[in-house]
Amino acid sequence: MKQDVLNFKFENKKDFYVTSKNSLAFELIQKWPNWNNQFFFLYGPTKCGKTTICKIWQKKSKAIFLNKKKIEQFFNNTYKKDFNVPDNWILDNVDLFLKKNNNEKLLNFINIINEKKKSFFLMTSKVPPRQLPIKINDLLSRVLNSLVVKVHEPDNLLLAKIIKKYLEEREIIIDKKKINYLTNRIERSYQFAIKIAKKIDSKSLESHSNISFSFLKKILEV
Repeated sequence: MKQDVLNFKFENKKDFYVTSKNSLAFELIQKWPNWNNQFFFLYGPTKCGKTTICKIWQKKSKAIFLNKKKIEQFFNNTYKKDFNVPDNWILDNVDLFLKKNNNEKLLNFINIINEKKKSFFLMTSKVPPRQLPIKINDLLSRVLNSLVVKVHEPDNLLLAKIIKKYLEEREIIIDKKKINYLTNRIERSYQFAIKIAKKIDSKSLESHSNISFSFLKKILEV
């Protein structure tokens, strides 16, 4: 089936590519604030674009990323109901946060958001909600009731776009046949596509070599 690849401008450069593998997440971000849920749970493999999607929504919604300082400030047991909570929040890598025994803190924060009917909370994870290290049934129920969307493993089309984008940003031009040569031979993951692109960048600088098929073959063998 033919897939449309959409490029859009974000922070003055092409930062994201939309295919059938991630289109649902992107479309929902674009539809905000017309969500039927205050909570959005986005999950998918490492380097699949979850953080980029968060940044797109942050720009659109003025949401605040929760860093260590803010987590200490808001995810604590001394919360008071008159606490001034901004409207929209993002917690990237909620799976890692929960591994540090922060179940009760996350539940408290979700309750805070729930009280503010016009607030929204976007969470990301490498794993779906049922695989999170959740020990409180109420927390699990609330996360499961979120708007849950998966960003899928990339297809060859998206892998090609990732590799091409990475190299073009470093002024390395590679033609379509050579990119297809790579995508037909590498692991089907965002992380590996970026890893290969980084190898091409570093090795071409070291050896001052042209990007030939023999050069790419050596890259794949390393």
